[in-house]
Amino acid sequence: MDEDPDAVAIVAARRAGLGEAVEVEPWCRWVWRAWHDLTDDRHWRPGGLGPATPCRIPWSVVTAYADRNAVDADLLRTLLHHMDELYLAWWAETSRQSAAQTGGEVGEGA
Repeated sequence: MDEDPDAVAIVAARRAGLGEAVEVEPWCRWVWRAWHDLTDDRHWRPGGLGPATPCRIPWSVVTAYADRNAVDADLLRTLLHHMDELYLAWWAETSRQSAAQTGGEVGEGA
């Protein structure tokens, strides 16, 4: 922020457009952190003529994370699966809205 004083305004404007930030309950921060840590490990399905779409976080990655962090792999997989369901639905809806605004088409990706 010291290097770019306008960064604060840019970030604030970006967040304002996204609505309220999610306030994560203390008891589930560990799974929220895991989802964010592992999101870069997800595969992306090529979009052909449309945009690429994200896939779920792979089970093998979730298991390795659970082993490394000494958490229940089955519980983590279940919780991440439900989080991914919401994320993939959001992604598909956002893609459809974006395509509608630009006049493009988006297939059923999620």
